This record gives sequence, structure tokens and C-alpha cells, in this order.
Amino acid sequence: MSFKIAIVSPVYNDWQSFQSLVNDLNSVSKKDGFVIEHIVAVNDGSSESYEDYQFKGDVPISVVDLNNNVGHQRAISIGLSYADDHFKDVDCFVVMDSDGEDRPEDIAKILKKIEDTNRKSIVFAKREKRSEGLMFKLFYRLYKTSFYWLTNQKLEFGNFSAIPRNLLSRVTSIPELWNHYSGAIMKSKIPYQSVGTDRGHRYHGESKMNFQNLVLHGLSSISIYLDIVSVRLLFVSFIFTIITVLSLGVVVGLTFFTDLTIPGWPSIVGLSLLNILAIVILTTFLILLFQLNQKTTIKLSPKNYYKDFILSVIQIHS
Repeated sequence: MSFKIAIVSPVYNDWQSFQSLVNDLNSVSKKDGFVIEHIVAVNDGSSESYEDYQFKGDVPISVVDLNNNVGHQRAISIGLSYADDHFKDVDCFVVMDSDGEDRPEDIAKILKKIEDTNRKSIVFAKREKRSEGLMFKLFYRLYKTSFYWLTNQKLEFGNFSAIPRNLLSRVTSIPELWNHYSGAIMKSKIPYQSVGTDRGHRYHGESKMNFQNLVLHGLSSISIYLDIVSVRLLFVSFIFTIITVLSLGVVVGLTFFTDLTIPGWPSIVGLSLLNILAIVILTTFLILLFQLNQKTTIKLSPKNYYKDFILSVIQIHS
């Protein structure tokens, strides 16, 4: 296996971990047979300075300074767009977090899968073991289940992945890439596969993916499939309408043909059911209108406007 690769990694106030990542990347590159031609660190508006750290090794590093904090997923889309424009002689582009949870030693396994597909598929790292706490795992499971029921798609991997050179321009042309990296590739129908890996442990500090960030991340991934979600909500609304009408029929039947009801109870239950039904129908209707309106808007891909978010690019030769 002979690969020349570039690493794209978003960094936000975690340069100590990025320093450790660079050290590990230099080690695995020499040991596992692939060559890291370049590392792109997307500085997502960090207040902490990378100038306070020394990055050892022979791999040149480009620090892409963004003019403000745009978030993890958007930083990835900017980094990939930058890499697509500047590194034409690279065989593969590896997207990975800088904190150590994406293990550098798994890059060889991902690249082996790339080779097995004749470089015709993007390959994601599918987590077989996770290292977070119980509550995070519980909410993450809830997120994956909700994603499946709303979109009919299984999202079983995160950002850690490798993109063959010939597919990168297609990836940076996906408008939805701006919101969610892996979800956008799934929806784009670009060929992708996965390979099992274990989640690593952070180099330093604690994960920034708290409950709030997890919710925002989940909503971003679901928003990509808003057209599918709209249709499913319409179907649920239709089913709920039938159930509500049948329930109202039962209330009317009990009121006029039996002595089982308590005075005032039928009107309270009936009004409550009608209010809930009105809310469900109105919400579904508004989502459908929003979705139809979106179809009239021309969406630009990240590669068309990513430069507007770049403040400067600093070249660091280790």
C-alpha cells in the first residue's frame, strides 16, 4: 500500500492535544507505510494561541485561521475546500479530530479499505467501542434512534474518514456539507463504506461535546433530511388525525348514549384533543411550507465561498 495523504483537523482551544496528535501522526506515518504530505489545522476562532507550542517532525503544517468560530462541522467543510484547492498531488484526505479520540493508528486500516474499493469509495471509521460516560452513551443512542426514525438512514459513524482524491471535489460541492459532514455525504449518494475501529481517549482535558452540543449536532444532521422528515411528519399527522377523530367519536358516544361520563369531562377532553390536533397539523403545515420554499433557493457549495471565512493561513514547517 502506497498512499500520500493530507490530514484535515479542526481545532478549537485544544492546541496541546493537536501537538500530541502531530507527534503520533509522525510515528504512524513511518511505521505503517503511508506518507503524510501535509497537515491542515483549521483554527476555529480559538482564543488560545498555537504559537505557544512546538510541533515536531518533518510534516509541513498549514494553520487555517478562521475569522470567527463557525463550529466543528463547518470548520471541516472549510478545511476540505482549502485542501481541495491546494493539494492536487495527494492520494487521500483524512478527516480526524485533534483530541486523540480518532486514533492515528487506525488510519492504516481505513486506507486499506480505500485500497480494497479501488479508491472509489469514501471510508468512515465505525465505532465498535466508545469511551464516554453512561449518560452520554444513552443520549447518543437516543440521537441515533431518532435520526433513523426521522430519516430512514442509519448514522453509525462520525467525522473520522478518508476521501480519495478523485472524490474530494464532489464532496466539497455538497451544499449540506456546511451543516453536517457525514450526513451530507450519506445523502449525496457518493459511494461510502465503513470499517470498525475503537474510539481513543483524549490526549488532554475533557471533551467539548456536552449535552447541548450533542443536541445541536443532532439537529444539524436531521436538518439535511428535512424533505424526508417533512413527509414522515405528514404521515404521522394523518395517523394522529384519525386517532383523534376516533377518540372524539368515543367521547361523543359515552356522553350521549351512556351514563359513564362525569359532568364537564367530555368537553375538557374534546377541547384538549382538538387543541393537540390543531398544533400537530399547524406544525406539520409550517414545516412543509418551509421545505417547499427551500426548493426555490439555489444552494451554494462550501468550495464557492469558503475563502470568505479565512482570516489567514500560516505555514509551519516542523
